[in-house]
Amino acid sequence: MIPAHKFLLGKKLVWWLIDSSLRKHFDRVFLRMRCEATTERSPLPMIMCANHSSWWDGYIATLVERALGVDGYLMMEEAQLQRYFFFAWAGCFSVNRQNTRSAMQSLQYAAHLLKKRPGRFVWLFPQGAISPNDKRPLVFFTGAAYLARLTTPVLLYPVATRIEYLAEQRPDLFISVGEPLLIKAEDVQARGFLKHCTKQLEVLVTLELDRLRNDVLASDYSSFTQIMHGRSSINRIFDAALFRKQIGKQ
Repeated sequence: MIPAHKFLLGKKLVWWLIDSSLRKHFDRVFLRMRCEATTERSPLPMIMCANHSSWWDGYIATLVERALGVDGYLMMEEAQLQRYFFFAWAGCFSVNRQNTRSAMQSLQYAAHLLKKRPGRFVWLFPQGAISPNDKRPLVFFTGAAYLARLTTPVLLYPVATRIEYLAEQRPDLFISVGEPLLIKAEDVQARGFLKHCTKQLEVLVTLELDRLRNDVLASDYSSFTQIMHGRSSINRIFDAALFRKQIGKQ
């Protein structure tokens, strides 16, 4: 297993790479927090359970960490982290789902991170692989529930993301973080906890995805905060040039 190796300079470098890439490829980024997830509001450890629908999902986790001002970590496929080792500088650690013993080691490491400091989050993709945004039903591995069992009391947050092409050359990115599921010590003692908790998460993330899709279809962005604006697209540059030309003729 490859552990996270956060340090300030490395984190800033990785953030610069992520920020530049997001601004280059997206017109706007919107975030909705339906429940505050900050250290001041919640000293409990947090597990962010997100759908996995695009190559950008790891970047999204870092973006949310920065927007919320919390200390976040991301579980990343081992082969990918071996190739892009510098993401460990920003809090990524590896998982190898093909090796059960190694996967358990990664979950135990994640539990250690969460218990070491209040208000941290670990970001997981329980689907385990990229899947189309609107594919149903969602099918999750039990890793998030297992991690919750190791770190009670803990908050499980359902996270939905969606990329949508609208009126600009580049797409908009929407992130919606739902109401958390509180897991207490007595909850994990119940028979069949892992299966039951995993099913709950599948339902919660599905509901968050459907709610996000409906809001985007209705062009209802009233509950979102725009947290990033990308570079000017071709149509904006062209419109600005036409405007300057018209002004020059007056």
